[in-house]
Amino acid sequence: MTDTLLPREKLLDLLKEASDVFRHASSKTKILSTLSWSESVAQDFFKHGATRLPEPVYSVDKKGLEEALEALRTIQMKISGKHPVLEWLQRTYESFENGIRLLQTIETPEFFKASADVYGSCSSPVGSGKTTMLDLAVDVSGRMVACSLQNLEEKAAVKTAKEFAADLEHRLAARTPHMPVRVEITPHLSAKIAASATRIRIRENAEFSLMELEALWNHEVESHCLTGQNGMAQKNIPFLSGGGPRTTRTQEGIAVFYEIFGHSMSQMRFIRLCNRIEAINNVEKGADFIELYRWFLLRSETPQEAFYDTQRIFRGAILGGKYPFTKDAVYLAGLLEVYQFLQSSVRIQDRILVESLVTGRIALEDVGVIAWLRLHGIVDPPVFIPGWLSNWEALLSFFSFFSVVLNSVDMTSFDSYLDAHRDVHEWKVPV
Repeated sequence: MTDTLLPREKLLDLLKEASDVFRHASSKTKILSTLSWSESVAQDFFKHGATRLPEPVYSVDKKGLEEALEALRTIQMKISGKHPVLEWLQRTYESFENGIRLLQTIETPEFFKASADVYGSCSSPVGSGKTTMLDLAVDVSGRMVACSLQNLEEKAAVKTAKEFAADLEHRLAARTPHMPVRVEITPHLSAKIAASATRIRIRENAEFSLMELEALWNHEVESHCLTGQNGMAQKNIPFLSGGGPRTTRTQEGIAVFYEIFGHSMSQMRFIRLCNRIEAINNVEKGADFIELYRWFLLRSETPQEAFYDTQRIFRGAILGGKYPFTKDAVYLAGLLEVYQFLQSSVRIQDRILVESLVTGRIALEDVGVIAWLRLHGIVDPPVFIPGWLSNWEALLSFFSFFSVVLNSVDMTSFDSYLDAHRDVHEWKVPV
């Protein structure tokens, strides 16, 4: 129940004003780009034999952050109330405040608290709260490493950054409807690739396998670029192109879901996502940059990749440990939550609810508000539809089978068969 009624015209005016403020705040709150390290930091690290703590330098626009805070405060009272739309705007307001606080506390203990407020931490609950992000990572990685990692296609890096960029540009040119996204190569990335609504950046010294081309297309273009562009197309609520830091968990969950649904998620990729959560936990326990680098070195193909994975956890953080950057904790939790949402929505065959998920960069708890706004003609249907949603019947079949059939069938006899034949390779039976 709500105690606040919003006439349509008043609501439209408020959404426009809030959008102007949130877009301004978003332009000043570039978290990942502000926390990025120059390539010279990695070069110096290896020059000294990987034995000295790196010395990253951050350029924080303190004046711009204060201006963003001032702009946010101009709408604070206007968005108070218990109407679902107002509560959504309040959550977005708080998210930008937290993002600004994160950037204002770089290289201090308070940075970790701000990071946990924005992204969660290893101890943050997933689902009902009985499982933490760390529990989930340990469980998934334990199941994955039990399988052989030999002869995997992902091990063969056959594409340079330049070749990979050309492949992406070719696929973008062929996409229908056309999505205006430019591709750039840069040295300043901890990830191999990163995407905004209109731009994809590729780390210039990265190499890619054929499998990664499909995975990163699904993750970056058909998820991150797509939701950003859909948000940009919203004439009444254009701030949906950004949405605020709080949307990260759901947005990464959508992207990882498409990697899996699109059959492009490899075993090694899944293990890397788990490793990053365990790495955050190691730093929370006190591991410094050198210690975590050596931990990753045992789990990486090259020293360079071990450095970049370690760098991800220490962006903006004190390099001596205890206060990590926790953004990498969101991937598995986001995946699980998005999967559960889609399973429930498909079961009741509510396509508008599912389409609301990709209407812009939103958090999962905002879907109902977006669907309500669409039903009232304030939010438009998404311009771009991801491949996993373009075939509604296939999505319906996928979730119907796995959520209904498998949960209702007793598979214990098959489990018994597998248990009996688990050691088949060790049978010593003469032919």
